[in-house]
Amino acid sequence: MQVEPTRTLLRQAEMEQPKATEKVVGSFAEALRGLLTEVERSDAYASELKRRLLTGEPVELHEVLIATEKAHLAFQTLLAVRNKLLEAYQELTRMPL
Repeated sequence: MQVEPTRTLLRQAEMEQPKATEKVVGSFAEALRGLLTEVERSDAYASELKRRLLTGEPVELHEVLIATEKAHLAFQTLLAVRNKLLEAYQELTRMPL
């Protein structure tokens, strides 16, 4: 039985498993993508309801108002996340090395 040095085994284990930061970055990117998709979807739905209302198709006014407000809130949430990300980036760039 051949005994391998511990460092070799540790390097192999590090190469085989993704690092914790890669997992966090990946899940954070997925969350942002999901938020952006939700904003796009709610905006498209609100726009479709507005178009249907303006062309005279049967649609309830309160549905249009609710969908428009949901789209607005989703966009405001996206802007708040973007602003926090920019603040965090600016804070990191101000840190002395």
